Amino acid sequence: MPQYCVHGLLLESGFDIPELPPRQAQQVLDKTPVEMVMRDLPATIDHHTVTKDGYLVGSNEILIALDNGIRCHIEAGNRVSIDPGGAHNEPAARLFALSAGLGCLLHQRDYIPLHCAAVDTPKGSVAFCGNAGDGKSTLAASFQMAGFGLFTDDRLTIHSTAEHPYLAAPSIPALHLYQQSGEMTGLGDDHLAVDSYRFGKHIHLVPDAYSLLPRPMAGLYFTDWHDDETAEPVITPMGQLNAMMRLRRDVSLTHLIEALGREQQFMTWAAGLCGSVPAFHLVRPRNKDRHEHCMNLIISHVRDTFGT
Repeated sequence: MPQYCVHGLLLESGFDIPELPPRQAQQVLDKTPVEMVMRDLPATIDHHTVTKDGYLVGSNEILIALDNGIRCHIEAGNRVSIDPGGAHNEPAARLFALSAGLGCLLHQRDYIPLHCAAVDTPKGSVAFCGNAGDGKSTLAASFQMAGFGLFTDDRLTIHSTAEHPYLAAPSIPALHLYQQSGEMTGLGDDHLAVDSYRFGKHIHLVPDAYSLLPRPMAGLYFTDWHDDETAEPVITPMGQLNAMMRLRRDVSLTHLIEALGREQQFMTWAAGLCGSVPAFHLVRPRNKDRHEHCMNLIISHVRDTFGT
């Protein structure tokens, strides 16, 4: 059975996953195996909650059904089952199982994954948190072009160990970019995953750009767009409470926090993280013509704060 390591988890799959490198130098942080299988799935399950994204949440299980026929069933933090709804959907189904499927499983295992991009610095992992469309993947790709290793462009899992209470683990080695962003950051069609079109974005597989080993969390940036496209990027420190409030919004699959009854757990965890690492508010203009200029300023701030 092929084995992989992603999000610090040991993944044992009943099918090959070409989007992930084989388990080699990656460090497994959670040694309880995750089983991933491909099988026929029902149209519904016994459930007590339907989230705003249409996820059916039952007792120790979650079912996701997409309009294109793909279904994903996540059970008790131990197994992710995927039903492609046809052989033509298998590549997209694999990617969905690795993204939303594993995202749900992380919540079931009591992790709180962040919706962010994250890069490696001499002091550790630095995350850029934000909503969909806030340019996190473009930030990640730009940092990668500047020589930084990547941890994720979408979902970051943070583990706790005896040495490091907040340890970031590498994610799927991919960048999700709109065509314009891919062109700005130098990623062409040769990096595209098969059937990778998703919500207007293309998935670029870039395994050589990703860090293999986990790193301590070093800092958080919470991103927003500036109303004035001619404005300079502004980066200001954030206090612990404000950072916690933004972190709650920027949890990956945030609707599962309430659905799984984990609000108090989140507050305790967020207070610890935001009290341990510096947080900043990053506001930048949405202007492709000024992208390089803005990125130079942002990268300089990260280098000045977290090392070169």
